[in-house]
Amino acid sequence: MEEILEIASKLGAAIVSHNRYKMFKEAEGQLMKDDEAKEISEELEKQSRKIHELEKDLKPVEVEDKKKLRQLKEKVASNQSIQKFLKVQTDYIELMTKVNKRIEAELAPAKE
Repeated sequence: MEEILEIASKLGAAIVSHNRYKMFKEAEGQLMKDDEAKEISEELEKQSRKIHELEKDLKPVEVEDKKKLRQLKEKVASNQSIQKFLKVQTDYIELMTKVNKRIEAELAPAKE
C-alpha cells in the first residue's frame, strides 16, 4: 500500500507542477479578487437554482426570471475574469479527465 501512496504523491506533485494546473490556480485567484465577477457568478448561480427549483416543482417560470437569467449570462460572457477562468478550467478538466482515463485503463481487466 505504501508504494501506491508514494506513486499517488508523485502524481499529485506532477499535476501541481503542470502548466495547466498553475494557470487554473492563477485564474481562480484572479477571479476571487474580482468583486464584480464574484457577484455575477453568485447571482447567476442563485437565479439558475431558482429556475431549476420552479421547473422541478412543475411551477411556471416568470418571464422576468428568464430575462434576469439571460442578462446574467450576458454579463458572464462579457466579464474577462470569468471568461479566462472558464477557459483554463476547461483545460485543467481535460488534463484531469485524461489522467483518470489512463488510471481506469490500467484498472480494467485485460482483454484476451
